[in-house]
Amino acid sequence: MTYRRSCLHRLLSVLAVTLVYLSLTSTCSREVLTNQWLVELDGDGGIEAAKQVAKRTGFTYVAPLLGSSREFHFSHSAVPNRIKRSITHTRRLKSHPLVKRAVQQTGFLRAKRGYKPLKGVPLSEIRLKAHDLPESLNVKLDTQSSHGKDPTDPLFKKEWFLKNVGQSGGIAGLDLNVEGAWEKGVTGKGVTTAIMDDGIDYLHEDLKDNYNAKASYDFSSNDPYPYPRYTDTWFNSHGTRCAGEVSASRDNNVCGVGVAYKSKVAGLRMLDQPFMTDLIEANAMGHMPDEIDIYSASWGPTDDGKTVDGPRNMTMRAIVKGVNEGRKGLGNIYVWASGDGGADDDCNCDGYAASMWTVSINSATNDGQTAGYDESCSSTLASTFSNGKSTLRDAGVVSY
Repeated sequence: MTYRRSCLHRLLSVLAVTLVYLSLTSTCSREVLTNQWLVELDGDGGIEAAKQVAKRTGFTYVAPLLGSSREFHFSHSAVPNRIKRSITHTRRLKSHPLVKRAVQQTGFLRAKRGYKPLKGVPLSEIRLKAHDLPESLNVKLDTQSSHGKDPTDPLFKKEWFLKNVGQSGGIAGLDLNVEGAWEKGVTGKGVTTAIMDDGIDYLHEDLKDNYNAKASYDFSSNDPYPYPRYTDTWFNSHGTRCAGEVSASRDNNVCGVGVAYKSKVAGLRMLDQPFMTDLIEANAMGHMPDEIDIYSASWGPTDDGKTVDGPRNMTMRAIVKGVNEGRKGLGNIYVWASGDGGADDDCNCDGYAASMWTVSINSATNDGQTAGYDESCSSTLASTFSNGKSTLRDAGVVSY
C-alpha cells in the first residue's frame, strides 16, 4: 500500500510538472493574429489593381508597402484580433488570379518610454524625460536668431537641461549647451523630425507654427490627421510632449522653448491601437523619406528584463532603405530611446535600440549621474538629460 501510494505521488508530480510545462510553452508560442494582411500581386498592377482585388475579395485597401507597386496593406473589418488564423480569408485572397502571396499579420505589443500617468497635472507643467529628445540635425543657419538673449517663454527658467544655473538641485553649467549653438544661428531651421508615437496636438499654441502637415500621417486610423485620442489618464499625450521638447516655438509667451525651436515636427500616429504590426511599423518608418530628416522613437519592446524582441522583416527593409536612400540620398536618421528597464534590463535585447541602423540614446540626470531607470548596452552612442533629482518638483523636463 505504501509502495502504491508512493508511485501515485510520483505520477501526480510528473503529471503536474508536465502540465505546467505545456501551459508555459503554449503561452509563449501563442500569437495574436490581426485583421491586417500583406498582399503581393503577381505583376506591377499598381494601386488601382490592388483596389480592385480588395473590392472583389471583400477586403479594404489601406496603402502600398513602402511605395511598392506590388506589395500592399489590406484589412478586413469582420476579422477580430484572435489567436486562430483566418484561413478562409487568406484563401479568398489567394484564389484571386492577381494575388501571388497573402500573409495575415501577427500583432505584438510596443510600450512607450518615459511615460508616466499625468492625471491632475496642470497642462503648463507637464514634463517628460529628455531621452525622448532626438539629436537635432541642422542644415541651415538662422541669421535672425536672438544672439545672446534668453528666451522669454515663461517656463524657460525651469528648463535646466537647456541652461543650467543650478536650479532644481542641478550642477550649474551641466546642460546641452544649446545657447552656443543658437548664437551661431543653429536653431533647427530647415529640418523636420517625425515623432513616431501616439499623435501630436498640432493645434497647440507652442507647436502649430512648427507643424509639418505634409509629412504627417495617422497610421492608426489611416488619414492625414494624427491628432491624439486623449483619455482621462493623459495616456496619449506622449507624442505631443516629445514634439514640444524638439520644436516648441520661442518667445511666444507659451510654456517653454524647444531645443531646435525653428525646426519642424511631423506626427506619425501609430502606437494608439491594441497591437502593432510589421506593416504599420514599416510604413511609418518609410513615410515620406525625402521630406523627413529624423525619425524619433521613444518606445520599443516591453522593458521588463525578460523580453527579447525587435523589428520584423518589413520594418528592417524600411529602416535600411531610409538610411541608404532617404533625404535624397543623404540618408534618414533613426533615433531610439535605449529603454527604461534599469539595471535589471539590457538594451542589447532591444532589436531597435541595438540595431546598427539606429542611433541609441540613454539618460543622465541634472547632477551628471546615470538615471536610475537607464539601461546600458554596447549600441548606445550618446546620452542626454532626463529627470533630475526626484525629490525636487521642477527636476523634470519641461515640455508642454
